[in-house]
Amino acid sequence: MLLSLVLGGAVVFFLATVLLFQWLSRKNTGAGSIREYEELRLPGKATRKYAVHSFLQRMYAACERVPLFRAYLTTFRRRLTALQPYDEWKLRLETIKIALAAWGILLAAAIPLILFVRDPMTLLMIATGIWALHGMIADVFVHRLENRLLRQLRHFMADVRHHYHRHGMVEEAIYDAAEASPYEMALHGQEVYAVLTASHPEQKLEQYYEAAPNRFLKGLAGISHLVKEYGDKTVQNGSLYLKALGKLTTELNLDILRREKLSYLLQGLTAIALIPVLFTKPIESWARNYFPAMDDFYAGKPGWITKMVILLIIFGSYVLLRNMRELDGEHKPRRRKPWEQRAYDLPWVRRLIDRISPVPGTREAARCAMLLKETNSPLRLEWFFVQRAAISVLAFLLALGLFIALHAVTKHQLLYAPVKSDTMFGRLSPEEEAKARQATAFDRRIMADVKGVKTRLSEAILAELREDPQLAREEAQLRAAAQRILNKMEAIDSEYLKWWELMLSLLIGWGGYFAPVGILLFRRHMRQMEMKHEVDQFHSVIAMLSEMDRMSVEHLLEWMERFAVIFKEPIQHCLLHYEHGAEQALEELKEAAPFLPFVRTVEKLQLAVEKIPIRQAFDDLESEQAFAQEQRKQDYERLIETKAGWGKMIGFAPMMSLIFGYLVFPLVYVSLSQMSVYYEQIQKIQ
Repeated sequence: MLLSLVLGGAVVFFLATVLLFQWLSRKNTGAGSIREYEELRLPGKATRKYAVHSFLQRMYAACERVPLFRAYLTTFRRRLTALQPYDEWKLRLETIKIALAAWGILLAAAIPLILFVRDPMTLLMIATGIWALHGMIADVFVHRLENRLLRQLRHFMADVRHHYHRHGMVEEAIYDAAEASPYEMALHGQEVYAVLTASHPEQKLEQYYEAAPNRFLKGLAGISHLVKEYGDKTVQNGSLYLKALGKLTTELNLDILRREKLSYLLQGLTAIALIPVLFTKPIESWARNYFPAMDDFYAGKPGWITKMVILLIIFGSYVLLRNMRELDGEHKPRRRKPWEQRAYDLPWVRRLIDRISPVPGTREAARCAMLLKETNSPLRLEWFFVQRAAISVLAFLLALGLFIALHAVTKHQLLYAPVKSDTMFGRLSPEEEAKARQATAFDRRIMADVKGVKTRLSEAILAELREDPQLAREEAQLRAAAQRILNKMEAIDSEYLKWWELMLSLLIGWGGYFAPVGILLFRRHMRQMEMKHEVDQFHSVIAMLSEMDRMSVEHLLEWMERFAVIFKEPIQHCLLHYEHGAEQALEELKEAAPFLPFVRTVEKLQLAVEKIPIRQAFDDLESEQAFAQEQRKQDYERLIETKAGWGKMIGFAPMMSLIFGYLVFPLVYVSLSQMSVYYEQIQKIQ
């Protein structure tokens, strides 16, 4: 009955989690206009919505007084601040809503599981799953706000186009579109309007570039500023500003469609990766119920090692899936002072890291620095080695603790496991199980009595057993009991930390030292799949700006840097050295990013430096526009299918490891062990 409840609860919780994530990912309501929010905050608005918001504000203020809760809420504040230019009232409201929703779901899931489960290892796996689920829920809420802002931006650009037709003035079109926009988009619209009407618009624009959460808002602000400063002009297809807005809207629509399709194909994979946390105990209970001989497997070393391997696979799959989903996140906030930096500031840590890290200027240091740049990591080289060393030490200690715990579990199993026959199928009757437990208690008492004996241990055991009247009459049973107790004592004496286990712990620590490098290599591989997509966006930016009279190659590089994610570091390096020689800077850019489509784009920029105008260097962008769009669609399809394939393989790896590692392998292992026992018994009969 208990097994059915646990299994049914796990299934219901999984289905509820999947449905909740689907609902959150599709939900796009709750974004009223900015006037509605301002009216809601006025005194005298005694509505139910106002009462709820006031209660949440008071709860946020109460949580902020507790240091632990304040640090927890700060993590959400940073992500929301990077995503939206909220005022303090709205920022607190969104932060406490996300925190309460995340912990409400977690408590609703964790409390029933903790009440039913008593196994420490299973509780550890559930705690790991809850930690991972918390991060996943927080990501769902933040990604929902991202997608909502992108959809609002699409409608905002359509409104700007409409109002520009009416007024013919960029700032008026931005202002009118912001007035009718939802709250989040209205804030950005007001920021763009403030840039256009500022006394020093260039400085204000640079400040907005630092705060804008995505490249499309940067592009809208930048192109609006250029048209406001230098005026619009009529090109072949009409207004230059409207043409630029059209290209920007096309890129935005492609990004929204790509996000939605990729999210649809990858939805639920993180939950599927965490499902084995809920099903380990039901599978173990089912196997023990129908195959009693598997008790020794699950309670002994093989079972514990299998659980730890499954837990490691779950954790690895979760980390990789998080890295796959974070590739598009331009708004991800940088920590002011990472824990790696705080650790490196300690003198003894600094001395240790300086000894193990490669010397600056060597090939190893250059390779690691390039890997950090290619994955857009916020860590410096020495901080990265602090992270590697910390993970290595943690992996070593966990492995060493696991071996010590396995020895303790095996000793406990030898002392307290009931003495059973070597029968795989069937279950002992209550009377037989009671006798087996009595025999175990009897063995434990005899072992305690002869514990201090060093020589002639078997004779001492026989002497103790002969004191029992029932065993003294049955010589065969007495010999069997003595051999059983002697085997147990020898097994207990052999349960100590061995040298090869220490070496294996060191090897696991060595593997932990390279784990961060492996994650960065995976991220680089995922980012390399996006290279062609980013180069196509560069072409759209160049086509959008090439018609402007005062556009230069340096300005094009600045715009490419704002739109770049993968090529951001090489372009920034090129801009830093551009004034010292354009040709040399562009040559270094080609060497730093040797991706063929990107190299061809840079070569055209080299031609546009002095030889030919920018419009002539990129004249093929307009002539091959239809073919390029069709090719981009095919590239998008291949990219999405490849990412979805990777995601499904990673997401289903824990479930496959649970089925084959925790059910099929134990059955085969115990079956072979039983077959060897039966064979030995047959040999004795013959």
